[in-house]
Amino acid sequence: MYKFAHITDCHLGAWRNPKLKEINLKAFQKAISICVEEKVDFIAITGDFFDVNVPELDHVKRAVDIMIQARRHGIEIYMIYGSHDFTASTVSIIDILHSAGLFIKPIEFEQIKDKIKLKFIQDKKTAFKITGLSGRKTGLDSEYYDLLDIEALESEEDLKIFLFHAPISELTPVDLAHGESIPLSLLPKGFIYYGGGHLHRRIEHKHDDGKSMIVYPGPLFGSTFTDLEDTAQGERRGFYIISYDNDNETIRADFIETKIVDIIFNTINVNQNTVKQIEDKISSMVEQMEDLTDKIVLIKVKGTMVSGKRSDINFSRFEETLSAKRALVSFINRNNLVSPETTQVKVFGTSI
Repeated sequence: MYKFAHITDCHLGAWRNPKLKEINLKAFQKAISICVEEKVDFIAITGDFFDVNVPELDHVKRAVDIMIQARRHGIEIYMIYGSHDFTASTVSIIDILHSAGLFIKPIEFEQIKDKIKLKFIQDKKTAFKITGLSGRKTGLDSEYYDLLDIEALESEEDLKIFLFHAPISELTPVDLAHGESIPLSLLPKGFIYYGGGHLHRRIEHKHDDGKSMIVYPGPLFGSTFTDLEDTAQGERRGFYIISYDNDNETIRADFIETKIVDIIFNTINVNQNTVKQIEDKISSMVEQMEDLTDKIVLIKVKGTMVSGKRSDINFSRFEETLSAKRALVSFINRNNLVSPETTQVKVFGTSI
């Protein structure tokens, strides 16, 4: 029995809020600690490890310390780029850490005429052959899939794993279907596992008549408030431990949750409300909230105001009240709160 972990979209360093930034790092620490406890043979990280290609060095150091924990236990790490931590014009921190031998990038290829031939790296413990394609900004990686030497990939013998960082058209939820995606038909056949990244949603798909699996673990914590809202509404966050029984040639994917903190999310509809009515609604909701200690509190205010503008509302006082109730972090999202002036501008712009 072989076991490996599949982690993706950590987006370390994503948050400006230091508390959220710390929680995100703790989720990664928890994932690696579980990998060590479970004695996985290796870890595959499928892109967007950092939120930007050159993150704050303090965060890099702490991430390195965590990865070293796995390496000290003999756990190899394989990593590909995501759309956030890749850059074609400069050296990224991923390049530097790879040069230091912290992990292996199974993304080497050679271009032969009009075809891209991916190279395999064979894991020493398991003999799995690993290869993959990194993500690119604005979906530029889709061009690479069109050029893949599929015949060479499919004819390679032994157990194979394909790592990628791109949405697959047939598997992408409607609410996440923005930007370019690749059709399922462009994935090479004959691999036992396809480890995906980029989609911030947990997806499992039996592939090739059930002989293999395509898995998107989703983020360990999340890098946007939309991620946190989804988590509050039931989307579990974590990673996968994949077990392969080489005797029976069966594969199993177990989801491992990395929950660090509880998240509370509420929506307030204030359509055709005045500034005072909106403030009263928010105040009433905030006052009724209980048991907020060390929890993340998110409130979304949406609707079109009957008069006034968003800046007329003192949102900070509500966040101060939530802080006084010992909420770890509070945020009132007013992006969907529209003033009459904004509505008029939109209508005028549409009529031209």
